[in-house]
Amino acid sequence: MNNLEFNKVHDFWNSESCGERYAIGDSSIEKFLNEEKNRYKLEPYIKKFANFNEYKNKDVLEIGVGFGCDHSQIARQKPNSLTGIDLTQRAIDNTNLRFKILKLNSTLKIDNAENLSFEDNTFDAIYSWGVLHHSPDTKKCFNELHRVLKPGGFGKVMIYHKHSPAGWMLWIKYGLFKFKPFRSLENIYNNYLESPGTKAFTIEEAKELVKQFVNVEISVQLSHGDLLEGNVGARHKGWMLTFAKCMYPKLLIKLIAKFFPIGLFLLIKVEK
Repeated sequence: MNNLEFNKVHDFWNSESCGERYAIGDSSIEKFLNEEKNRYKLEPYIKKFANFNEYKNKDVLEIGVGFGCDHSQIARQKPNSLTGIDLTQRAIDNTNLRFKILKLNSTLKIDNAENLSFEDNTFDAIYSWGVLHHSPDTKKCFNELHRVLKPGGFGKVMIYHKHSPAGWMLWIKYGLFKFKPFRSLENIYNNYLESPGTKAFTIEEAKELVKQFVNVEISVQLSHGDLLEGNVGARHKGWMLTFAKCMYPKLLIKLIAKFFPIGLFLLIKVEK
């Protein structure tokens, strides 16, 4: 990651940790508890995918702790050791405060997923939700994940999927309605979905990212973004978003997803 790319991604997430907008309350404890409640109400599939109790008695790394919600779930399982990293000091500070208030333990520090500062074969389990697609070199991140994972260890990672209603809606607004119908989905994700340079992958591209692992499971999940639920779309406020939320055919999208692999989230389970 060169300095310019690093600064763009860093500055975006240092202005607001992932999940922070759902932290509502007058006190820190209230904010953290409300964020947890809102997160899993909006995205119940996280707990099913993560299956946090699998981290018990393991040496665990989370890449991209954000506001610390999933990290706290792992800590409650009493892992043998727990380490959390993030690109920004804001995320580390938020998670440190969360753990202090909730009386949980973790080693937290700033680190770069493209060049992890850990020895080979360090962790039994690695978890990362919605992080590695923000890196300019996502393939290198998966190589690093493989390097620091112990033989027999497992990883659970979510990255963005190219074929999603969320991506199509962004294309309609920033491609079709801007009279740029040939604007690619790659360009749309790169410029209009979260931090600059964000990427999304097909299932085949995801398989290429994780081909060094011995066992791989990949599935597609409709996200709250695909269904225009919660505070999604805050970056794209306007009459179009308001209209879309009123008229959006959620039931139809859910029905289509039963037969075709559409959705913003690629859920990836790997074993070394």
